[in-house]
Amino acid sequence: MKHILHFFPCLLLLALTACTGVSPVESGVSRELARERASRITDLHYDLAFNIPASLEEPCDGMVTLRFNLSGKGQLQLDFRPGADAVHDLTVNGREMEADVRDEHIVIPGKALKQGQNEITVSFTPDDAPLNRRPEFLYSLLVPDRARTLFPCFDQPDLKATFSLTLDIPEEWVAVANAETLEESVAEGRKHLRFKESALLPTYLFSFAAGRWNIASFDRDGQPVHIYYRETDPAKLAQLPEIFRQIDYALDWMEDYTGIPMPFPKYDCVIVPGFQFGGMEHPGAILFNETRLFLGEAPTDVEKLSRTDLISHETSHLWFGDAVTMEWFDDVWTKEVFAGHFAAQITRPLFPDVDFRTLDFRNFNVRAYEEDRTEGTTPIRQRLDNLQDAGLIYGNIVYDKSPVVMRMLADTLGTDAFREGLREYLNRYLYGNATWPALIDILDEYTDADLRSWSRYWVDEKGMPEYPESDFLPNLSALGYGYYPMSGEAIATALSSVTSLEKPYERLSTLANLYENMLHRRLTPEQMQACLGSVLRSEKDPLVASSALGYLGEVWRHCPAEVESLLHDLARDREIPAQVRLSAFRSLAHLHSDATIDEALWQIWLRQRPWPGLELSAEDYNTLACELALRRPAEMEQIRSVQRSRITNADRLARFDYVWTALSPDKNVRDSVFTSLLEPENRATEPWVQESLRYLNHPLRQQEALDYIAPALDEMQEIQRTGDIFFPKNWIVATFSGHDSPEVAALVRSWLDAHPDYPPLLLNKIRQASDPLLRNN
Repeated sequence: MKHILHFFPCLLLLALTACTGVSPVESGVSRELARERASRITDLHYDLAFNIPASLEEPCDGMVTLRFNLSGKGQLQLDFRPGADAVHDLTVNGREMEADVRDEHIVIPGKALKQGQNEITVSFTPDDAPLNRRPEFLYSLLVPDRARTLFPCFDQPDLKATFSLTLDIPEEWVAVANAETLEESVAEGRKHLRFKESALLPTYLFSFAAGRWNIASFDRDGQPVHIYYRETDPAKLAQLPEIFRQIDYALDWMEDYTGIPMPFPKYDCVIVPGFQFGGMEHPGAILFNETRLFLGEAPTDVEKLSRTDLISHETSHLWFGDAVTMEWFDDVWTKEVFAGHFAAQITRPLFPDVDFRTLDFRNFNVRAYEEDRTEGTTPIRQRLDNLQDAGLIYGNIVYDKSPVVMRMLADTLGTDAFREGLREYLNRYLYGNATWPALIDILDEYTDADLRSWSRYWVDEKGMPEYPESDFLPNLSALGYGYYPMSGEAIATALSSVTSLEKPYERLSTLANLYENMLHRRLTPEQMQACLGSVLRSEKDPLVASSALGYLGEVWRHCPAEVESLLHDLARDREIPAQVRLSAFRSLAHLHSDATIDEALWQIWLRQRPWPGLELSAEDYNTLACELALRRPAEMEQIRSVQRSRITNADRLARFDYVWTALSPDKNVRDSVFTSLLEPENRATEPWVQESLRYLNHPLRQQEALDYIAPALDEMQEIQRTGDIFFPKNWIVATFSGHDSPEVAALVRSWLDAHPDYPPLLLNKIRQASDPLLRNN
C-alpha cells in the first residue's frame, strides 16, 4: 500500500492531463503542445506595438493583444522566452491578472478563458537578439522559433494569424513590414507608424525593419516595389535596376508556372549589411544579404549566378513556404526544396551560356556530399520533438540533397504531370498548412510509380548510396547521386582523361568521384593535386574551375608547397581565364606562406596594382589587408591605418574594426577576443564572429589556438540557444577551419567520448564539421 500511495499523486496528475488534453509546461514548444493548441485555437489575430529608442542602451517596449476562438477546457500556454521579469502587465478577457511565467511560457489558467472568442493583452520587454539592433538600424528575424523571444505568441507554423503592427521610432528613421503603411505621423522627434493588417502568416514570417535606410522604388505593372538599402558606393547602387529586373522576372516566372498571382499584397525587400543568412522570405519584407546582392567591381559568373539564384529562391518561397506552409518544422525541407528547385529553373533563361547540368551538380551534389559522407549525416526529413531544436535541421542535406531528390521526382512524373500536381497542391492548401505525405498523396495520382516506397528510401533514410566498384568512369551523366567506388583501372583512366572529356558536367562529375575515392584512400592527395593542376591549367568552364579550386583547398594540407606554387602560377598566368585567376588569387592570399609570394602580395596591396589582367575589388583588398597583417606584425598598424582610410562605408568600417583585433600578434589579445566571443552580447553580428574565429584559428596560428577547441565545443549548446539557425554549424566550422594536427583531432575525439549523451541534432553538426579533421588523422 505504501508504494501505491507514494505514486498516487503522480498517477492522478497523469490521469488529469490525459482527461483534459492539456500539455505539461516545459521549455520550448513540444510537438504535443503544438498539436493541442492547433486543435483548440482558430481565427487568430495579433495586434502588436513596439516602441524603439534610438539608443542601443535603452530597451524596447512592446504590447500585444491576441484575439482568437478557443474550444476545449483547461489552461493555455503562451510562448515567451525572456522570462517573468520581461512581463509587465497581463489582461485576459478584460481582467487584469498576475502572470504565471515558467519554463518559457505564460500560463493562462483555464478559469480565465472561455469557449469562443478570447482576448489576451500583454505588455512586455522583448529580447534584443531577434531585433538585431545596430546603431542605425534593426530588423526582426524570427525563424524558426524566435518569435517567442520577441513577443508572447503561439509560436508554431500551423497556427497562422493576421498581424496588425504599430511602430514608434526615431523621427529620421523609416520602416517596412509585411503589410503596407496605413498611416504615419510625427511628433516630438518620434515617428508613429501603423501598418495594414497582414495576410495569414505563421509567427516565423512576421517581420519588420526600421532605421536609416535609403529607398529605391520601381514599378511592376502599377504595383510599387521598394528596395531598402544602406550601401553608398555609386558603382554598387547602379546595380539596383538589375536587382529589380531579376525580382520582376522571378515573380513572372512563378506566376506563370503555378497559375497563381503573387499571393501577397506587396513585394518589398531590405538589403542588410552583415545579414546572417543569404536571404529570408518574409512576405512584403524579404531580407537579403548585402554582399550577395551588391556585387564587386569585377564579379565572376559564379557570383552573378549566385545572386540570381538567391533572388529566385526567396521569391519562390512566396508560394512554397509562405502561402503554403509546413505543418511542423520536420517538413521544413519541403519549402526549401521547392525554393531550390525552382530557383534553378528560373535562373536558366537568364544565363543562356551556362551549362545548367554542371551548375546543378556543383550547387547540389557537391555541397550535399560534404555532409552526407559524414557520421553526422541525416535523413532529408528528420524527426523533431521540440521546436527549440528546429534550427538544427537546416543544412546541406535540406538545401542541397533535397533538390537532387526533387529532380528525380519531377523526372518520374514528367514535366506536365509534375506541374499539374503542384498546382493542385498549392490550390488545396493555399494560405494553410501541408505535409510531405499529403503532397505525395496528390502526386501519386499522377503516376503509376510507387512514390511512397521511393520516398521512404530517398527522404526518410540517411546517407549516400554506395554503388558497386566500377572499372569505367561512373556517373558521367552527372544525374546520379552517391559514392561510386572506382577500380585502379578506372582511377588511372580518370586521372589521364578528365581534361579531355567533352561535357563540363562530365569533367566535374569525374573530379567529384575522384575526390570521394581519395577520401576512401583509393588514390593519394598528391595524385589528386596533380590532376587538379592539369584541370585548372586547361579548364574554360568557370563552374568546373571553381569546384576544382575548392577541392584544391582541401588537398592543400597534404601538399602545401605544391598547391601554393600552383595557385601562384594560375593567378599570374594571363592565358588562364580571368575568373579562374581571380579565384586562385583569393585562395593564394589565404593559404600562402612563401616569403617571396608574401612580398608580391604586399606590393599589390600597398600600391593597389594587381598583376596584369587581374582586377581586384574593394573586398579583395580588405581581405588581403587582414591576411598580410597576420603575417607581418611589424607593419600591422600601417596596414590598419591605410586600409581604414580606404573604407568609405560606415557599415563596412564597423566590420573591419570588429575583425581586426582577432589578427593581433599578441596571443594574450587574441585569447581575450576569443573569451569575449563566449558572451552572447558580443555575438550580435554572426558573420563577423565567424570571420574573427577563422582568423583566431588561422592555419598559420593553429598551434597557438589549441586552447580554443574545447571551450568552443562546450559553448555549442549556448550558441544554439542564443544564435540563429546556421550559427551552431558555422561557429564550429570556423573553429576547426585552420586545424589539421593530430593534437586537435585527439582533443575532438576526447571531447566526443566525454559527451556520450550529447543532444543528437547538435552532435550531428559537430560530426559534420569535424569530418575532414578526423578523417585525415
